[in-house]
Amino acid sequence: MLAMSGGSKVANDMIDDDIMTPLETVMYATYGALFSGKTLLDDKIIKERLVSCIKLLWTLSENSERALQFASKPRTMNVLISCAECIDDYLALPAVQCLQTITEDNTEAIQQLTSRQKYMLDVLALESTAAEKIQLQTLFASVIVNVHNCTMSRVLPATLITVVGTLAKCLKINILSQLEAFDENNTKKCPATDKEEMDIDEVFNESKENDPFVKEILDMGLLIDAQVCALETLANICTNNDDDEEMNTSESSEDAFSESEIEDGLCSNIQSLTLPPTLSSEVVSSILQNGILALTMEKAQPVPEELLSRLAAFIEEEDIPNRLKKLQNRALLCLHNLIRGLPLEELGGAQQLQETWRSLAVKIVTEWDSDAELLEAATSSLRALSSRLAEEKGGSSLIQEMSTGDLEKLCKLAEGCQDASVRINIYRVLSSISAIVSLNFSEKTAPLILTAGKFLLEQSTKETEIVVIAEALDALMDALSEDCSDAACAEMKLVARLRDMVPALKHKIHSQRRQAQGYNPVVSTVKTNLQRFIKYKAQRLC
Repeated sequence: MLAMSGGSKVANDMIDDDIMTPLETVMYATYGALFSGKTLLDDKIIKERLVSCIKLLWTLSENSERALQFASKPRTMNVLISCAECIDDYLALPAVQCLQTITEDNTEAIQQLTSRQKYMLDVLALESTAAEKIQLQTLFASVIVNVHNCTMSRVLPATLITVVGTLAKCLKINILSQLEAFDENNTKKCPATDKEEMDIDEVFNESKENDPFVKEILDMGLLIDAQVCALETLANICTNNDDDEEMNTSESSEDAFSESEIEDGLCSNIQSLTLPPTLSSEVVSSILQNGILALTMEKAQPVPEELLSRLAAFIEEEDIPNRLKKLQNRALLCLHNLIRGLPLEELGGAQQLQETWRSLAVKIVTEWDSDAELLEAATSSLRALSSRLAEEKGGSSLIQEMSTGDLEKLCKLAEGCQDASVRINIYRVLSSISAIVSLNFSEKTAPLILTAGKFLLEQSTKETEIVVIAEALDALMDALSEDCSDAACAEMKLVARLRDMVPALKHKIHSQRRQAQGYNPVVSTVKTNLQRFIKYKAQRLC
């Protein structure tokens, strides 16, 4: 439990205290005894010890690169592969969970699993409705995706069809219906909801294998976890690694802030919106055939609070509410990638995207504003929707119905949020909305650009981390890049305020160079474009 809840610090502390030596000794010894071919009187005890070792290794590997190095050793991988291919789900499930973690961006581990793909595909082809088998199949599908480094367009079409079909099969299970059925069958028969009155602790302390009541709850937990895994895997498939380009992370010269000649078409060059990445036709076809978009949207919907409240005494023991929240979170993150990667017509067209934008924005500012993890996922999807609408030159009806008050609600949320990722997402939403306004500029929509521009300018002076400052400034330049924003720029005294910012910005970039190392593209963009943007706008406003 300590390793699971302590994160990377506890994991590394345990490794510093040499946890790997006894873990290695016990794991190899129990594996050798269990797979020796001999019938042992204490097989169950040995099996439990081996499962405990695998679960600990899994937890450590999720939180420590040093544990990953141990887990990738051929001898350790052999133990995990043997257990994963065992007919006993009690052994197989934790082993495949561990393999799924180990094989993520890990060439050494992947090479040892390549030859086992046929076995994994055979498992995916099995027909079963048992929760354990569905989770096992989903995990194996995820491992196959890891083995191919998420670039599923490079695999045989039959493999792609099998993998995505397995993930869809898992997602088609309606958890909400199961919860409602459980509610109907149990809480109405036992109206008392107090946990002590129901003696739920006592129920869970009894045999979990034989009690149908407990088994039903355990199965729901397994299925929720399987669906979380399915959504994470689909999100990885939709990241489109085939088209990844090498990012330029070299430090640019401090002279990037010197005023250089204005290039022709500067405004269009500053606008960072680019056409969305296109997934391979094979991946798109498989996603569409299996209805993945609709399934993802379904999982993004919250389970009614009143239902969870009625079931609290039954389901809290297995942490079902938090697992459901994690499912919703992963669905929103998967939705982000689907919005970025699928053809517009397969997303329902610009009109459907606008309706989804409205619905999501309302939930963000009214229901999810106090949940940090959910808020990050939701604003990420809203950012993708906004960007896609701008790229496709859609969104005209959205901004015609939008008021400055609507934008101010998003601004207020960003201003009071401690999570930099959420703030950055909202900055990009405002930038994309401004781009849509520029395409549909009128006296009615003009105040939206002013509202977005003022907020982005204020935030770029209030933020303290250079990466977040750069994101705000980059969004600001995008938002005000078109000439129709000149009146807004003049009203907010944009040129003078940006000129005043430059010395402090140069100092922050220099002093926070190490912290910004992983995010140099956006910092470099601001260093390259800011002075030219200032000079261009100064000429426009003179």
